[in-house]
Formats: sequence, C-alpha cells, structure tokens
Amino acid sequence: MAPKRRTKRRDAALRRRVPAATGRRAYQRGQARTNLSRAKAQKKSVGCQSTTRNSALLYQTAIIDLRELKAAEAKLGTSEQRYRTLFELVPIAVYACDANGVIEEFNRRAVELWGREPNSNGAKERFCGSYKIYYPNGGFMSHEKCPMARALRGEKLEAKDLEILVERTDGERRNVVVAPRTLTNDDGEIIGAINCLYDITEQKRAEGKNRESEERLRAIINQSNAGIANCDLNGRLLFANQKFCEMLGYTESELVGKTIFAITHPDDVDLTTKRFKQMVQKTRPVEMEKRYIRKDRSFIWANVCDTPVLDAAGKPASAVAVAIDITERKKAEAALQKSKAVLEERVRERTHALRVANKELAGEIARRKGLEGQILEISDREQQRLGQELHDGLCQHLTAVAFMARSVALRLKNHRVIEVNDIEKIAQLVNDAATDTRNLSRALHRVDIDSAGCITALEDLVDREIWKIPCRLEIKPSFRIENDVAAAQLYRIAREAVINANKHAQAREIVVALARSRNGIVLSVTDDGVGFQNEPKLKEGLGFQIMNHRAGAIGGRLEIECPKKGGTQVACYLPDKAL
Repeated sequence: MAPKRRTKRRDAALRRRVPAATGRRAYQRGQARTNLSRAKAQKKSVGCQSTTRNSALLYQTAIIDLRELKAAEAKLGTSEQRYRTLFELVPIAVYACDANGVIEEFNRRAVELWGREPNSNGAKERFCGSYKIYYPNGGFMSHEKCPMARALRGEKLEAKDLEILVERTDGERRNVVVAPRTLTNDDGEIIGAINCLYDITEQKRAEGKNRESEERLRAIINQSNAGIANCDLNGRLLFANQKFCEMLGYTESELVGKTIFAITHPDDVDLTTKRFKQMVQKTRPVEMEKRYIRKDRSFIWANVCDTPVLDAAGKPASAVAVAIDITERKKAEAALQKSKAVLEERVRERTHALRVANKELAGEIARRKGLEGQILEISDREQQRLGQELHDGLCQHLTAVAFMARSVALRLKNHRVIEVNDIEKIAQLVNDAATDTRNLSRALHRVDIDSAGCITALEDLVDREIWKIPCRLEIKPSFRIENDVAAAQLYRIAREAVINANKHAQAREIVVALARSRNGIVLSVTDDGVGFQNEPKLKEGLGFQIMNHRAGAIGGRLEIECPKKGGTQVACYLPDKAL
C-alpha cells in the first residue's frame, strides 16, 4: 500500500507544478496508468526540464507489457511444481550433482535406498549418498571410482560398469543398477549430472533362487532313470537329458536340432505325428508305446508321455517328452506270447487226447453199465429160474411125498400097525414145507410189479412169515406211483434192504416207508439194530452196488446212514422229473 501513497503524492505535486494547459494531458496519463495497473505492465518515468515551456518540469514515461512474462513465469512455476512432484513420487531413486560431483538434490526413494540423508551434517558429499560402495563381486569401490564420478569425468561406461553394491548404515547391502546422465551447457561443457538408481536386490535374490531351482531341476532331470527331452512345436529337440542320450546312443549336441520324427522307427512315425498333433491341439498329455532308432541303427521300445508346456496365455509353447525304456518288457511279452502259443498248442493236443480218452472212458462206462445191467438181468433171471425150479421141482416132490405118506397112513390105519397121528403129522410138515417153498419162490421173483401193484407187493413183502425180524409198512392210503419202471425198481431196492437187515441188523423191527418230499418220492428202509461201523466197506458190498445201480437207473439217489437213535437207514430219493 505504501508505494500507492507515494504515487498519489507524486501525482499531486505534478499537478501543482504543471500549468493548467497540461491538465487534460495529465488526466489522460492518469487514466492510462489506471488501465495499465489493471493490465499486467511495468511503468518507468524519468524527470526532465522542458525547453519550450519556461523550463517546466516534465516526465518521460515508458510502459512495458508484462503479460507474456507473467504467463511464462506461471507456467514455469507449474512445471517446476510438476517436476518436483514427479521427482518425489517416481518409484526409483534419483539424485543430481553439480559439475564437481556435489550432491544437490535427491528424492525420498534415494534416501530409502541409502538408508540415510546426505549433507545432513553440513558436509558437501560427492558422487553418491551411500556410506560405502562395492563392486558386484564384493570388492571395495571408492566414491571417486563410482559410475557417477566417472560419468562426470566424461568416461564412457559399459553395461558391466553400471552394477554396484551400496551399503546402508545398518550394514545391509543392496544390488543397484545405475544410469548416470550428464548435463551440458551450450558449449558442451559438463555442468552436472542426474543419476537413476534401480534397486535389483529382490530380482537378484529371485534370480539366485531361480538359478538354484534350475540347477536342482537340471540335476534331477540328468539323474533321472527316465529319458527326458524338450522340443518345440515342430518336434525339433531343444534339450535332452543324460538318460535320453544313453538310450539312443547320441550325445546331447548330436540330438539337439534333430526332430523326434527323425529318431522314430519308420513304422511308428504316423502314430507319433498323430499323437503329437493331438497333444498340441487339445493341450493335454498323450501317452503311447513306440520304437526309437538308435545311433547304431538298432531300435528300442519306449513308453513315451508327451506333455505340452504352456505360455502365459495358456497356449502351447513347447513340449516335454518323458521316455521309459521298455525293451526288456517287450522282449518278455514276446517270449510270453510265444510260450502262450506253444502252451495253447499243447493244450489243444492234450484236449484232443483227453477227448479221445473221455470217449474211450465213456465207452468203457457204457460197457460196464451194460455189464451191470446184464448182471442184474442174469440175477433176476437166475432168481426166476430158481423160483421156477423150486415151484416145479421141490414143491411137486414134497406134494407127492405128502400124498404118499397119507396113502400109507390110510393103509396102516386099516391094519392098525402104527399110530396114524404120526403119519398125519409127517404129511402136515411136508405140506407146510411146500407152502413155504412156494412163498419163497414167489418172493424171489415177482412178475406182477408195476405202478398199480407196487403198494400191494410192498405189503406182501413185509407180511411174509419168513422174516426173522418183524416188518411193517408206513404209507398213506392214497399214495401211488405213476411210473411202472420206477415202481419195479423201488420194490427191488426195498426187498434187497429188507433181506440185508434180516441178515445183519440184529434189530427188533424193520420199517419200510414210502412218502412224498418237496422234490419227489422217498423210499426208506429203517431198522433199530446195531448199525454199521465201516461205511466205505459197506458201500463196496454187492448189495449196495445193486441197490445204487437200480436207483441210478431211474434217475434217483441212494444214501445209507445211521440215525441218531441207532440202527441203519437205506433211503432212495427219486425226483419228480424221474417219475
């Protein structure tokens, strides 16, 4: 405000000193000054003596337009503010030095990287704000030899000169890549430099881990028992491990550059091409068994699994093949197949021999069955003959004896020579013998056994007086058998069982039972005698063999067992389908 008051006083003095004629011009100058004050301008006035107006004091004024200057200053301020903001927010460490290497400016990232703020103690630090600097191999580097110092001296730096180790105040060392850029004036003289520091510590650590991982993976791959190879999408080999090289007899340098199709057996190339394309198109592993051609032109069998290696976009970039040598397994399979063929041939031969033997055995069985049937037929015929002879011979003879004895008895009665009762008794005994013989002959051979007369024959069988052991028949009144052959054979089985029981059982009673079961008919002959001790010997006897043959002839099953209450039971089980 003070300059404005001085201007008003000066203008008043001017109006006092200037003649009235010049009042209008003074007013116009005041208006112009007011307009200039509204615009951005600069006014300069110089006092002088007028030579034409009685030496009056006059002022010579120059007005300078400052609008462009002020706009340039505002833009410069904005640019500087933007530069300062970018300088602070840039994600890398940046600092600037003058021509002597004195650090003039640095951003927050540089302080974080160095772990300290340079020039904090008033000293003018040069070239680098780190306390100590080292070469990448760990050797000490003086500040005078750091990349910033060398750049300010005009040296041309190579890529290997741009990596250093900076040590923070806490002793931690950081890997840094520097990028110094010199600043020159119009004459090309170096007036300073700006340096950008890229902290690559984490990258170095990651590279170290990756290198360790890669070395570990390479060691695993090279020590693997499986052959492993890497190829591009055209099948050209890029890498092969030691095992893969040993399998094929090549060195790695000899294999690299060849295609997987060139080392594949010609008969398996089409399969390999098809499966490789399938792997690339479907981006999924494929497995196959194929043959490789070795360097010495021999071949080996291998089980190969091709797996695609995908890029960041998920598309195949290359492929990895894992091959396992299965040559020995294939040889074993071939030998096994050959042995199988030989075995099958021998089996066919043996089967043929067995068929011939079975046919011969079947003939022998048929012959033996025929013989058994003939034996049974002979047995029945012999029994029939015996019964016939007993009936026609012995019975007739005994009858005649009885007739003659009675005749004698009559003659003696008339002359009263001997007791008549004795002779009558002789005749009675002879008649009884004849009756028993007749019954026995009828029991030995019955020709009237059929489905209708089976029950009657069984009743007659148990009611005979010849049995030493009492017999009884258990059967429902409505029971009957429909098959004549089955009825005859069941009767003969019952007769044989009753005869055996009378001979060997030493029982008090024999029960013949005929009943129906869920599956057919059961004929059983049970006694309460001593039972049997040696079952195998019993089954070897002729009686069991005859009964078993009769049961088999009608499709039945014969069993002999000892009931819990003692004795012996002979049972014939005849299914419904046999009736």
